[in-house]
Amino acid sequence: MMGLVKKCLMLYGCCLLLACSPKEQESDQTTQLRPVRTLTVGLFHAGPVQEFPGVVDAANTAELSFKVSGEVTKLLVKQGQEVNKGDVIAVLDDTSYKLAFDEAQASFDKASADFNRAEKLLKTGTISQSDYDQLKLQYASAKNKLATAKNNLEYTTLHASFSGVVARTHIEQFEEVQAKQPIATLQDIKTVNIKVNIPESMMITVSKDVPKQIYAEFSAIENARFPLTFVEVSTKANEVTNTYEVTLAMSPPSGYNILPGMTARVFASEVSADQQAIYLPINTVLKDDVGNYVWTVESVGDGKGKINKTTVTLGEMTKYGFQIISGLSPGEQVVSAGMSKVNDGQMVKFGGGEP
Repeated sequence: MMGLVKKCLMLYGCCLLLACSPKEQESDQTTQLRPVRTLTVGLFHAGPVQEFPGVVDAANTAELSFKVSGEVTKLLVKQGQEVNKGDVIAVLDDTSYKLAFDEAQASFDKASADFNRAEKLLKTGTISQSDYDQLKLQYASAKNKLATAKNNLEYTTLHASFSGVVARTHIEQFEEVQAKQPIATLQDIKTVNIKVNIPESMMITVSKDVPKQIYAEFSAIENARFPLTFVEVSTKANEVTNTYEVTLAMSPPSGYNILPGMTARVFASEVSADQQAIYLPINTVLKDDVGNYVWTVESVGDGKGKINKTTVTLGEMTKYGFQIISGLSPGEQVVSAGMSKVNDGQMVKFGGGEP
């Protein structure tokens, strides 16, 4: 009887061993990896950096309109279309303007002939000075009316005032429009502007010198900074927000559509680019008997990483954190939370760092 019990116990133990296969044990170990939060080491300005929300605007914007009224017979552009200076945007029905020009031309021809004849008669004393002055006045009036009729006829064709992109069309073909009514919005986006609003409390302490570094970042373009140049600053505050508008310029990057109305983050620093340094939050830097160190994570693939103890040399402590003199390079991943729960060489769940 005792032998049977021993055999049953041995069989049960074998089943337990088979159930805990190496693959499942490895799987359990993988699923039990501790997740860690990290930040990506990067270079930052070694001085104060101001950040402002900005809005992209075209370097030049024009609301194109006719100087005369009429029916639009041709609308030759579409929204988003590129045009060159002088290209035809739209055309009005010019029938009535041609008739007015022909009538003005006829009146001018008659007034010109009468005035030329009067000049000859005045020399011979055949007409009085007052009659001559009246014919001279009629000639000048006819000349002005002819010039106006000619201009109105030319105004029935709307041209692009500069090379750019048709941002928007405001009317449809065959629509009756009035003089000065917007027909299309034309924008020059070869160079775009970014406008930021500076509050009064900050504007009063701003130096007259342009910051040595001004750049923009776009949320949709990761890990990219675009240098900006100063254009102008408004010296009159907005009556509602009590802020001052500053205009900055940038060249649109190739491969991206930076369009008016998009938002950006604008950074300004009084420090030149060669004075950049690495800064880490104070809580990420630890200390033992050897010295200061941080926990870095080395990616090993498959969503896993290996913890490494990295010795660092600290500089000054600023409001941006500790300045790192040596020990770290841009792009490395530093554990930013749960530092007391990891050890050197430990495998952790790792999905990438935060900038």
